[in-house]
Amino acid sequence: MNETYIRQLMERFLNAETTLEEEQTLYNYFQKKDIADDLKPYRKAFQSFSAVSGMEKDTAKTHTPVWVVLLRTVTTMAAVFLVGLFFAVRGGSSEVPQQTMATNQTEHTPDFCEGSTPRELYVCYLERKREQSKTYRSLKRMIYENQQ
Repeated sequence: MNETYIRQLMERFLNAETTLEEEQTLYNYFQKKDIADDLKPYRKAFQSFSAVSGMEKDTAKTHTPVWVVLLRTVTTMAAVFLVGLFFAVRGGSSEVPQQTMATNQTEHTPDFCEGSTPRELYVCYLERKREQSKTYRSLKRMIYENQQ
């Protein structure tokens, strides 16, 4: 390399006027063993600059595309939903809760439910539950109407 060109790059580098390619040229020059005697004091500084610039390239984090992040989020949500659904179905099909439900409902069987099997009692319970009002406002209205 031309020593005068390197000196010009040094001047521009010290004035912060160099491009990245020109700085890379300086870093490469100072990695060599044979450099001009008047530029030897800058050798350690440029070697440390090149180490820092090389480190930035190695440790620079790549950005994950948005679609990948969205796909991961949707997949995670679907997995959580399926696991919850599995346990909900598995818990509902267990024999112990049905026996407990049947025992509790036979003890507190309303007059309108005449089913003899646990399934019929459960269906009757669900129909009765569906008939009841679901909001606080309608309950409040029913209480008010019953007081009059």
